[in-house]
Amino acid sequence: MHKKYFPVCPVDGPIEPPVPFGHMMSSGAVPNKCGGCPNLFEGECTRYMEQVGHYLHLDYGYCGIPGPTDPVIYRDEFIVSEVEIPRKCSKCVHLAFDRIKGFYCSKDSEKWGDLDRGLDWGAWKPDTIYLELPFPKITTRALAEHANRDDLIRFIKEYRRINPGVSIEEAKSDYRRFREILEKMPE
Repeated sequence: MHKKYFPVCPVDGPIEPPVPFGHMMSSGAVPNKCGGCPNLFEGECTRYMEQVGHYLHLDYGYCGIPGPTDPVIYRDEFIVSEVEIPRKCSKCVHLAFDRIKGFYCSKDSEKWGDLDRGLDWGAWKPDTIYLELPFPKITTRALAEHANRDDLIRFIKEYRRINPGVSIEEAKSDYRRFREILEKMPE
């Protein structure tokens, strides 16, 4: 789940007061720093869009509830997920789930409306930034990890396993593209 949160937002600015925002049938508010940001698009963020290949969550800042933010796999009697969420969120009364949106934070829902607050990852950062290959190619976590570790051989093996029929030259080309992006990413 943290792939929608990282790389973190590089913009410093206030979260409060929220800025009213609506898109199609959704209404609510976005963080103040996002309200006038050119990366705001339909309630999500386009920061690093070209590099990561998908929209990212807006930065709602600290939720106000203390606790560790390292990732854990969420499990309960109804949901068994392979999605990682912050440890402090796993037992929080504000953790909510929607079949379309996935996990989100319901804290301050009267303030944010339909534009749900993202989960609070605090100062934790992943070892791996998840980049995606262009459709119709498939990308796995292992593929991203091999690129992050600068391991060409394992990258090619995983690439060819999940994308059969693609040439080694194309795998090498995508590997070089991933490495170029990763070398330019903020720490």
